[in-house]
Order: sequence, then structure tokens, then C-alpha cells
Amino acid sequence: MRTYKAVITPTISGGNIEVKVSANSVSQAIGIIKTLPYFKSLVRLPVQEGTEDNNLTKISDLIKKANAKAQADLAKID
Repeated sequence: MRTYKAVITPTISGGNIEVKVSANSVSQAIGIIKTLPYFKSLVRLPVQEGTEDNNLTKISDLIKKANAKAQADLAKID
């Protein structure tokens, strides 16, 4: 199980609140959140919490490494 967090609008007043649930997928997290008695609507869809190694982070790290290597190669040119 993974922990997902989402922002919802509750049926009571007071603004949006952040909700954390344990689920196997985003769709399951949405289903769990919709069963909450104070759920009115989703403001922000659930995202997995505490993952530093997701695909976007991996791609970003690879791009940073490639750029650093390219800069190092350019510095060697005389």
C-alpha cells in the first residue's frame, strides 16, 4: 500500500483540506476519498506521497547529468 494525498472541498465550510489515504492506486484512493462523510468534491487529484524516485524525478536527474557532462566536455575544448 502507498500513501496518497489529495486536496478536497468538504461539505462543511472552512475552505479546502488535505486528505491522506492508503491505497494501491490513484483510482482506489479517489474511491476511498469519495466515501468520506464530509467529502464534497476534489480540488486536486491524489498524488503519491514520499516518493523521490518517481519517473519525472528520474528523467530530471538524467537531464541534469547529461547537461553537466556536456558542460564538462565544453570546458575541455581548447
